[in-house]
Amino acid sequence: MNQNVISIIYICLTLVAIGCTLLFFSAWNSGASVENQLHGKFLKNFNIDVCEINKRKVYISGWSYIPNQDHTVTKIYAEIQNGKLLPISSNFIIRQDVSKLFSDGKLYKNSGFQASKRLINEKNLTKKIFIVTQNENNLSYVAQFVCK
Repeated sequence: MNQNVISIIYICLTLVAIGCTLLFFSAWNSGASVENQLHGKFLKNFNIDVCEINKRKVYISGWSYIPNQDHTVTKIYAEIQNGKLLPISSNFIIRQDVSKLFSDGKLYKNSGFQASKRLINEKNLTKKIFIVTQNENNLSYVAQFVCK
């Protein structure tokens, strides 16, 4: 192969890599808000360890669980001043401390979560956070937390 063909392939692959990165970033940090239609039972068992909301980012860390449920999914929402909700991308974290404190040491180990979102367009967020934890039957439990 001649050097020009290799250079063109390199440039094309670099552009594809940059495009994929931007695509994943925009999908993860979507600015789309949703209507506040949260419903479900009251979530009693939760704690927020860290809650930071400013003009550039939202970061929430904590745990939640549904009694006697070892598999749950937690979704986090921040309230916008217009009453809509901004979904905050979250993932679960193993929390052995929660499991040891509230169970036999294994039941709630996946109860931890971290949620973060970089705010590209400034959002007028209130300090209200909604934690929605669902069991394996998709029954939702909802709690509200106000960041300080």
